[in-house]
Amino acid sequence: MDELSDPAVQTALKRHLGHAAPFSEKELSSVEDLHVRHARSLFGLNRCSNLEVLTVVGCDAAIDLADVIMIERLRSLNVRDSGLNSLDALAERPWTTTLSCYIPRNCITDVTPLTRIPRLQNADLTGNPLSEHSYRKVVPALREQGTRVLISDELEWKLTRHLHEQGVPVSCYKKKDAFALCRPGMKLTEFPDFGHVEIQEKEVESLLHGNPESALRFFPDVLESAPGSAHRSP
Repeated sequence: MDELSDPAVQTALKRHLGHAAPFSEKELSSVEDLHVRHARSLFGLNRCSNLEVLTVVGCDAAIDLADVIMIERLRSLNVRDSGLNSLDALAERPWTTTLSCYIPRNCITDVTPLTRIPRLQNADLTGNPLSEHSYRKVVPALREQGTRVLISDELEWKLTRHLHEQGVPVSCYKKKDAFALCRPGMKLTEFPDFGHVEIQEKEVESLLHGNPESALRFFPDVLESAPGSAHRSP
C-alpha cells in the first residue's frame, strides 16, 4: 500500500477529515477536493480514489504527477507557484474524461503532453519558461482543438525562459497591470507562494538583456543566505 509520508499531505488530509493519520481507506476514498501546500512529494495520494479537484501550492520540484494522474475522477488539476518541471505523466493515461489543468508559475518547458488530452477544457501556463516550440506551436494547436489557454505575454515569457535557461529559478508574470517576479519551487525559498515582487517594465527589459543573477537582488533573503555569492546553490 502506498504510504502518505509527506507531512504536508498528511496536514491537508487532517484538515479535510478532521483528525490526524492514520486514515482509513474509506475516509481517503471520500475525499473529492483537496488543497495541499508546501509538499515535497504527492506519493500515496492515489489512495484518494474519488478525488476530483486537486490544488497543489508552493511545492517542490520533486512532486510527480504520476502519483495522482491515474485517479479516474480527477477533473481539475491546479499546481501553482511550485517546482513542477514535467507534464509527461499526463500522456501515460488514456483520457476519456474532461480535464482542466491550471499550472501557473512552475518550471514547465514542454507542454506537448497536453495535446494528448482530447477533452482538455482549460490550461493556464502563465509564468512558465515554455520553450519556443511550446509557446509558438503547441499552444496554438491546443487552442485549435478547443482548449482555453492562458499564457504569458511575450516580454515576461522571454524573461522567464531566459532566467531559467541561465540557471536562475526566477519567473516573471503579470499581476493585474504590473509585472512581478517569483521563485517557483523550493530552491530559493520554503514558501514560493509568498514574497512575489512587483517590478517596472524597464526593469524587466534590463533583466532580459543584463546579468541573469541580478534578478536575485529583488529577494534579499536569498542574498543573505549565501554570503559572498549572489546565487544560492540548489
